[in-house]
Amino acid sequence: MPEQNNQKMVARQVERIVRQLTSLSTLPAVAADLLSKLNGSAADPALLTERIESDPALTARVLALAHQERIAFSDEPTIAEAVSKLSDALLREAVISVKVFEVLGGKEDADAKRLFPRKQMALHSLATGCCAGQIAERVLPPQQRPTAYLAGLLHDIGKCALDEVMPKSFAKMVDQARRSQSGLAEVEQSHLGLDHAVLGKRLGQKWSLPPAVISAIWLHHCDAGTLSANLDHVQIVRIVALADRIVRQMDLGHSGSFDPPEDIEPLSKLLSITPQQLAEITNTLVGAVGTKRTLLGLEATDDPSHYYAMVRKTATDLAQDNRKLNSTSRDYTRLSGQADLIDDLLNEVDENASALDIAQALAECWQKHCQSGLTCVFVVPDSTDPFVEMATVDRRGRGEVKTLQVPPAMPPIPEVFRRQTAVLPVADAAKWLTEQLEADFNPGLLKMAPLKMGDETVGVVIFETFTENADDAGNKGLLLSCKVAAATIAMALASHKHELLAERFVQVMSSLRQMRATLAKQQSLTGLAEMAAGAAHELNNPLSVISGRVQLLAEAETDENKKQMLSQIQSRTDEMSQIVSDLLAFAQPPQPQKRSVLVSELLDKAVEKTCRACGISSMEIEIAGDETSDTVFVDVHQIVQSISSILINALQSYKGGNGPVWADCCVSSDGKTVSVAIRDTGCGMNTEAVARATDPFFSSCAAGRRRGMGLAHAQRLLSLNSGNLTLSSEPNAGTTATITLPKV
Repeated sequence: MPEQNNQKMVARQVERIVRQLTSLSTLPAVAADLLSKLNGSAADPALLTERIESDPALTARVLALAHQERIAFSDEPTIAEAVSKLSDALLREAVISVKVFEVLGGKEDADAKRLFPRKQMALHSLATGCCAGQIAERVLPPQQRPTAYLAGLLHDIGKCALDEVMPKSFAKMVDQARRSQSGLAEVEQSHLGLDHAVLGKRLGQKWSLPPAVISAIWLHHCDAGTLSANLDHVQIVRIVALADRIVRQMDLGHSGSFDPPEDIEPLSKLLSITPQQLAEITNTLVGAVGTKRTLLGLEATDDPSHYYAMVRKTATDLAQDNRKLNSTSRDYTRLSGQADLIDDLLNEVDENASALDIAQALAECWQKHCQSGLTCVFVVPDSTDPFVEMATVDRRGRGEVKTLQVPPAMPPIPEVFRRQTAVLPVADAAKWLTEQLEADFNPGLLKMAPLKMGDETVGVVIFETFTENADDAGNKGLLLSCKVAAATIAMALASHKHELLAERFVQVMSSLRQMRATLAKQQSLTGLAEMAAGAAHELNNPLSVISGRVQLLAEAETDENKKQMLSQIQSRTDEMSQIVSDLLAFAQPPQPQKRSVLVSELLDKAVEKTCRACGISSMEIEIAGDETSDTVFVDVHQIVQSISSILINALQSYKGGNGPVWADCCVSSDGKTVSVAIRDTGCGMNTEAVARATDPFFSSCAAGRRRGMGLAHAQRLLSLNSGNLTLSSEPNAGTTATITLPKV
């Protein structure tokens, strides 16, 4: 439970930070080029559109700006129509407000040294957009094709956001995906409790991107075959999913995922794309991307000086505009009254705002219109949740969002609000909350009001008032504002619950593909085992006859040459018998005789068995971890055999000698399993060899050197004992084989 709460906390913090982004970072070449054209006397809309559509950050920013300005599109939203209807001043402000990613460090290209270069990320997004556009030309009507391009260009904005807000942690997740040859979304889920697809969807909703684009951002990693044909925008989702796989297969840019894109053919069939059409797309894609990639500044090292010069000129123009605005703003007086508060609040939020976004807007509007000091709004989405989300605005107007823990047995909503709806002094009713506040405030001046809709209270407003006690009319006005805010928050909470259910459903669907692959492999191994058992039984009798006849002939033979040939036949027959024995051991292992045993005992016996098998007196092995004294419930003989097979592989990875080998033991976080990581620094394996290392008869050595049954047999025996084997390796860097055993 504590681990789940911690993951919840991490997921909320990451989502909150990402949702606070107003834009993503762009590359200097794009921003400088756009500013130079916007600062001119007459900007060419076609050139502006071409440059904006080459960059995901600027594309998302312009679409969000078009929504804010309530631009009415003739059909599906496009950048070309947005540019034609937005003023040059608004476009210039949009570009200058977007941060520029620093691709240079001194005179060196710092971006190229990153594990996940931003230029390569931008190239992957651009290539996916171009590929999605080409696919759309073959399967969609003309009016929907620009949307497919935009969806492909923006499909990975969640990754850009994670790289923006937590670059070091994101780099570690990319490195883990690289080492484990897995999808980045899986690693993000294990670390953060959510992935870039969900975060990208939330950003798309906040920035009011087109619904089809949001769906593609969210669902492009799903198993497209499981998506209902009646799902809104399902064709766009499938197009982006196929485009992403094609671009990854062609190695255009860097996506951060390292799992092989294996479902290109099924996706093509779903979209009715013929093999000939697919070949045409792949043959022309590099050229199509090449015409656009120069706009991103990917061809040469960036020189940001041109961008800085454009910023200085633009800042001068903006300063003149600001002086005019300041002069005009002095003519307006401060808004007051609850009607204005409600109007401000409703203008601040839209249908995509989260409950916490509304709470933050309410705190700001409340302080502005009620002349309050410290103002806090906390939301209670679930009365059983040990955490509440709270937005605060201090006396100086600085906003902050926090996650606070509710003390055990303490209701997050004060009991007094179950009996009455009123503006009351805070006193002891919410003391647990005020004790966690770090802002400057006077506890004696704090009052609170419920965010109540009918019988449901979804949160509380706490504010510092510097006026005398308000009359009934004033309190009624405050409570009216609270009711409106409560209704808005309640709708956002209900919408969020539906989204969570949908996201969980999509997560389950996304796992179906991996489950099907695992099941197919298990079925394949089962079939192989049955075939091996049959073959072994059929071979045993002929081999016994051959061996017996050879022995009789050898005893009666006097010719030395013939004796030598008979000896060779006997030797090869013995080898074939051993192969048959290996087949039977793999196909029909005995049922495990499980008992409790110390991990240290298993390791000691495995080392002893390995030394005998390799013909050495001892091996260089270092065993670490206090968990060796833990007890597991397994068949001792079978697990010792499995560990010994792994140790033999580790020794054979060195050109000579007897190690070194390391064995590190640890217990899982839930306390149900013990893991033993056996590591060497030998020759290692490439990605293909790691993927096939546990397949029967696979060996990366030259033909005739080994039968390739060691790890396959080890995996089978571990599986019989409710255990598991995972491998990670790199050529010339060694291999780590991790076995997991059930703890008593």
